[in-house]
Amino acid sequence: MGSEMKHKKIKTMKKILIVLLAALLVLGAVGCRKAEPEEEVLMDAPLSGGWTPAADYEVSEARKAVFDKGTAELDINYAPLAYLGSQVVAGTNHVFLSRGIGLYALIYVYESLQGDVQLMNIAALPIIPQEDGTLAAPEEGLMGGWSYAEDPAVTDEMQERLAKALEDMVGATYVPVANLGVQVVAGLNRCLLCQITPLVPDAEPHYALVYVYEKVDGGAELSQVIDLDVGAFCTYGA
Repeated sequence: MGSEMKHKKIKTMKKILIVLLAALLVLGAVGCRKAEPEEEVLMDAPLSGGWTPAADYEVSEARKAVFDKGTAELDINYAPLAYLGSQVVAGTNHVFLSRGIGLYALIYVYESLQGDVQLMNIAALPIIPQEDGTLAAPEEGLMGGWSYAEDPAVTDEMQERLAKALEDMVGATYVPVANLGVQVVAGLNRCLLCQITPLVPDAEPHYALVYVYEKVDGGAELSQVIDLDVGAFCTYGA
């Protein structure tokens, strides 16, 4: 009898252990399923590729056609000055440096695989360096402050001043794309949008705001260079 009772107790304990293990497995499975919604959110995040600066910033006929389609319904006319880059998604996002009434702006348009074009958003281009490292757009009527340049064209004289300012800079080429802003001081501070390419094999170009102090005597000094991430001003789904 004693031996038989021991066997019954052992069987009972085994059954209890089996039930407990089964319960733990069920709880573990439920715990795994709770993570599924979070994984789905990550998969849906708009991470379809980064923005690539254009190696050729000229506004070709094909690029202008895309721009015109994207801005056709705007009440304000914008003129595309330079094609700055693209982002490959399910189609292509494009960004143009554009001129509106009294401002320069970055205009983003989406082109579908079927050729349909939709305006994404318009961002006034900030060119004024702030103490906290950010940039701000010029304010009208601010005496002694920065203002957008009336003419975005880069003249021969501006290129000569830029070359003087960059005499001690080595390791990269600077190609001025547009004359964006000026500030009248004892001389002139000028902000140029430049395409910069490091002098290394397979280097990718990028954009930067290059600030040049143009002296009254014809000299020039480089004030600062601020990299411009053209994708940072895009609002997805706008």
